[in-house]
Amino acid sequence: MPHEVTAALPTGTWVADPAIVGVPLRAPAYAQLTELGVIAVQGPDAAAFLHAQLTNDVLHLDTQCVQMNGYCTPKGRLLAVFDNWRDAERVYLQLPRELLAPTLKRLSMYVLRRKAQLIDDSENWVCLGLAGPGAAALTADWPRDAATRLVRLRDGIRAVERFLLITRRAALAAVDAKLASAHPVDAAAWWWTQIDAAIPNVFAATVERFVPQMINLDVLGAVNFKKGCYPGQEVVARSQYLGKLRRRMQLAHVAGETRAGADVYAAGSGQPVGTVVMAATAPEGGMDLLFECPLDRLQEPLFANAPQGPRLLLRSLPYELRDPTA
Repeated sequence: MPHEVTAALPTGTWVADPAIVGVPLRAPAYAQLTELGVIAVQGPDAAAFLHAQLTNDVLHLDTQCVQMNGYCTPKGRLLAVFDNWRDAERVYLQLPRELLAPTLKRLSMYVLRRKAQLIDDSENWVCLGLAGPGAAALTADWPRDAATRLVRLRDGIRAVERFLLITRRAALAAVDAKLASAHPVDAAAWWWTQIDAAIPNVFAATVERFVPQMINLDVLGAVNFKKGCYPGQEVVARSQYLGKLRRRMQLAHVAGETRAGADVYAAGSGQPVGTVVMAATAPEGGMDLLFECPLDRLQEPLFANAPQGPRLLLRSLPYELRDPTA
């Protein structure tokens, strides 16, 4: 049955006043992302344990960096996507709160004899998204220390000067003072900038729906093809090296509404050909969305939610779909 849009929209879908969503197009704006939580992994084997579980290289992660990472089933399907960083004592995984408990539980099952412990550390961290013309100037003299991580993200088609700010809650007052001249906005505005920049995430509605390459994680640097094994590595590598990358994530707009996890249909097809990854209110109304489908269906009319649902108006991705292993 088609996934119909209802009043109860799942996480991964953001509905807001277009005027609020449009603020980052005109001036610096920030949103506190309370829908994200943090898992901390501590112990002598923390990095080695995560390196053997996740798609990216955790062992060589610099303490000043934040990386994108994924966690897969043995069949290569994504269970979660993380913002990942470390300090001298712990490695941190930031992900949607709705996935934190099951992800923590599943990872903990595989610690076995490793000297590593996983805890919910969400209460000690605050994450903010900052975007808009002038945001770079606001952050020019920002201190870089263990309490605060500031990461310049890819620009979108329209959303520019995008930053992810991760800070310990104890340092939040200093952060607020730095942001005094920026506009506070609803989280929907930030997530729209993520969609505009074609940066995906996985939510409860889309768990186990995608192999990493289906949502462009290989292009975005979230998959390291030179590291050792991890759950799903054989599937991910086979897809990469045997020329089977037939499905990719794209950017589109609809005049109506859709939601994360909704089906995408091609004209004349009663069966879905793709899935909505994320969706958010667009500044001009309607919704912008990320969706995945076979590349050979992109020349056909595509519709969200149902065969006669709102039509997808395709937009160019803000980056090239290149092969990082070439």
